[in-house]
Amino acid sequence: MLIFVEEEKMRRTLVLIVLLAGVFVCASYSISELERFHKEDPQNIDLAIELGIAYHDAGLEGDKDSVTKAIRILEDVLKRRDLGLARAYLGSSFLLRARDDWNPFGKLLNLNQGIDHLDRAVEGNPDDILIRVIRANAYANIPAFFGKLDVAISDFEIIVQVLAEEGLSIEIQLNARLKLVQLYMRNGMNDKAATHYEWLKENAPDSQATIMAGEELER
Repeated sequence: MLIFVEEEKMRRTLVLIVLLAGVFVCASYSISELERFHKEDPQNIDLAIELGIAYHDAGLEGDKDSVTKAIRILEDVLKRRDLGLARAYLGSSFLLRARDDWNPFGKLLNLNQGIDHLDRAVEGNPDDILIRVIRANAYANIPAFFGKLDVAISDFEIIVQVLAEEGLSIEIQLNARLKLVQLYMRNGMNDKAATHYEWLKENAPDSQATIMAGEELER
C-alpha cells in the first residue's frame, strides 16, 4: 500500500528535511487519490494518517475545510491507536483552526487543544525528532504571550544537537539554526542568536539561511 515498512525511514527523513525548511511535506498522492484509497481500505491506519497529513498541509495553505477534515480523521486514528505522529499533526491542525477562528473563545479553545496534543506527542515520544520538529515549527508560529516560545527554542536546540550527533549534512541543519536566530531575537536573547549566526557564517557563509540570519540580527 502507501507506506511500506522498508520505505518508512526514507519517508521520515524526507519529511524531516522539508519540515526543517519551515513548511510541511505534501503527501505522495493527491488528496482525491488518498480519499479513494481510504474509502477502499478504511481500516488502514497508515493510510488514514497519510490522508490526515495531506488535509493538514492543505489547511496550512489556507483551506479551512481541510483543517476540519484533518482533525476529524486524525481524531479517529487516535481512537484506534495512540500514535505520536498522528497526535502531533492533530495538535498542529488545532492550531491552524485557532488561526482561522474569528471568535476569541473558539480561538483560545482550539489553541489549548493544539498545545495539549503537541505536548503529549512529544512527552510520549521524546526521542522522535520528527514529532519534535512538528511541535517546534507550530510553536514558532504562535504569539509569544502564549508562553511557548521557550519551548520552541528548546526543541530547536535539541533538533540541532541530534542532527549534529547523527552526522547529517550541514545543509539539513541550516534552517534549524536560522529558526534559532529568529526565535532568540524575538525573545530578546541577541547573544544566543549571534552564536548560531556565527555557526552559520563559519559552516555555510553563502547560504540563504546565513544571509537571512544576518538580516535578522541587523534589524
